[in-house]
Amino acid sequence: MFTDMVGSTALAQTNETEALRLRDEQEDLLRPLFAAHQGRAIKSIGDGFLVDFDSALHAIQCAIHIQERIHERNGRLGAVPLYLRIGIHLGDVEVRGTDIFGDSVNVASRIEPLAEPGGICVTEPVFGQVRNKVPHRLEKLAPQSLKGIRYPVDIYRVVLPWKVGRESSPDIETTGLAVLPFTNISPDPNDAYFADGLTEELITVLSQFGGLRVIARTSVMPYRASAKGVAQIGAELRVSSILEGSVRKAGNRLRVTAQLIDVRSEGHVWAKAYDRELDDIFAVQSELARAVAEVLKVELRPSEETRLKTRPVVRPDSYLAYLRGQSHVNEAAWRADEDTLRDAQKEFERAISLDPSNASAYSGLATVIHLLGSGWEGAPRSDWVDGARRAVARAIELDPGLAQAHVSLGLIRTGDYEYTSAEEEFKVGLAANPSDSFAHLWYANLLMDRGRPEEALLQFRLAEGADPYSRDALFGLVQLLNWL
Repeated sequence: MFTDMVGSTALAQTNETEALRLRDEQEDLLRPLFAAHQGRAIKSIGDGFLVDFDSALHAIQCAIHIQERIHERNGRLGAVPLYLRIGIHLGDVEVRGTDIFGDSVNVASRIEPLAEPGGICVTEPVFGQVRNKVPHRLEKLAPQSLKGIRYPVDIYRVVLPWKVGRESSPDIETTGLAVLPFTNISPDPNDAYFADGLTEELITVLSQFGGLRVIARTSVMPYRASAKGVAQIGAELRVSSILEGSVRKAGNRLRVTAQLIDVRSEGHVWAKAYDRELDDIFAVQSELARAVAEVLKVELRPSEETRLKTRPVVRPDSYLAYLRGQSHVNEAAWRADEDTLRDAQKEFERAISLDPSNASAYSGLATVIHLLGSGWEGAPRSDWVDGARRAVARAIELDPGLAQAHVSLGLIRTGDYEYTSAEEEFKVGLAANPSDSFAHLWYANLLMDRGRPEEALLQFRLAEGADPYSRDALFGLVQLLNWL
């Protein structure tokens, strides 16, 4: 077992006296617990320990006992927070005097930093010895390539009881993934909308996997051309993996490169380039999404597999018009500009004229009609609501599984006070796309209006989990908590 006190180096630079006091306190707390579980403290390493046990079970029981005692201690009024990371591995060691050496020691030292503050990580050999023998769930993490270790190591984390309520909520229990804005390297800089559109489409496709928590577009776009490193971005967005890439579009030829990066190790775990015709863009999206799911060990449900295989294909020129329209909608969301929304409406209408089977274009058109009608004075409400209803009905007719269409219909019905049917549409949309922050947000507002604050609280938290930088989600959450 390796233990390490979190943040001690930084604390020592600002308050060395307090850092030394905390280090002494944690040593006084830990040493009796090592002995109680038949552990032998081999040596103290800075503000941590290397400990040897006669069994894996005793080691993990000791680790749990340590974290329980520290959690209890941190809950005392006025206590300066103290957090430890603990890593445990099982294997042979070579004893030299009072010290131990060997690959097993090296592996254990690499496991400890993978634990979260206040957490415990163990390797596959430990898991095999202790599963069903400890009262807490052991959750498998993505395979890790450890520095200086030849083969990937399977890692598990102990889900401690005070983390269960937070960790088991749907917004943070699942694998966290951020799709950073793909870089446009096309000869024509005006094709930037295509790179942005591909980013958003990938977010939408990946968000439909129930085993992934995918960060919304509005929270990843600020990282375009950011100088921040992967570790910092991952920490800010609370994700374990990042997908990034580039797009080159030249005529009807397309080259998409993508790489998946593990936030903890900052290493590439998968990369691929796709050289295709523009007509194959939907196949590229599906193949890329499936590859990411496989690497992250996300098991797709039958409905998700079916959705990937049966995604409606539209004409390329209609698809490009749809992406331009969506780009205008995103721009209008920041600028609240009527002219930009009018431009979006024209592009969606053009997409439909080029391919009347383009369900996404109908859904986008419904959204724009609703935004224009509710935001700017003009035609009577009945006129624009009817137009939005017709467009969204056609979208659902063409593609019954299109999440955004059901969410748009839910929003329309909320405005017409059809709360029961609106709630059903939100549920359908969220079942198809659990990471849709706006859907969670609008559903939360509906639940608040219906006097169901506890359910609304969950939806606001899910909205914030999918879109950490959403001001609307945070504001709604604050309002509700104040009300409660």
